Amino acid sequence: MFGIKLLLLALLSMYSFAVCSADKLTLVTYSEVPFATQTGNVKQGLVIEFIEALFKQTDLQYEILFFPLKRGMAMAESSLNTCVLPIERNQQREVHYSWIGPVMVSRYGLFSASPSQPPLVALNDAKLSSIGSFLGSGIGEYLTQFGYRVDLTNNDTLNVKKLQRGRIDFWAADLVSAKAIMRDNDIHFGEPKIIFFTSIRAMACHIDLPMATQKKLNDALLKLYQSGYMAQLHQKYGLSL
Repeated sequence: MFGIKLLLLALLSMYSFAVCSADKLTLVTYSEVPFATQTGNVKQGLVIEFIEALFKQTDLQYEILFFPLKRGMAMAESSLNTCVLPIERNQQREVHYSWIGPVMVSRYGLFSASPSQPPLVALNDAKLSSIGSFLGSGIGEYLTQFGYRVDLTNNDTLNVKKLQRGRIDFWAADLVSAKAIMRDNDIHFGEPKIIFFTSIRAMACHIDLPMATQKKLNDALLKLYQSGYMAQLHQKYGLSL
């Protein structure tokens, strides 16, 4: 009898662990100052603060992993209970994920290494120029779709060096992130030559994320907006909705 009780306890423990593991969400983000950075075991930035505040409103468990954006998107598309953030929402991506958002709104511009170059009148003025972006970037996909010459890197920080060395003509970047990257690298390209796009960025999860989990996350996000937390967080990082 004692042996049977031990066996039942062991099975119950294994079942409980399996349930917890199944319910735990893997949240994939990528290095993008000032929104998400990792130094050693220290993770910080808007995205990290957002995740912590969001999950405090739920009973869900999670872990945060840093990977290049393109890989994170593939993980969220192929692995249940996996999400990637923040990524731009667009028509091509919409049907491949379950969405929690908006997390933030980004404005994009084209930066040039030449201070003497006049501002662009229209985006089409850069049609024949090479434009730097990074793998998985919605803005890179947008420009490619309309026939622009886009040169993709693994992460956006590499584009600063490429622009400085004349390997690309323009750098297409989120305005807030671009200023932070330039500051961290002690490089100053000045104001963008044109601001040409605004996008909503959200958390994209596996298409079969349980509806109960989606509801918990969306309800928690609504509370963050209603409480004023999201407005304060955006203001802290120089963003606006």
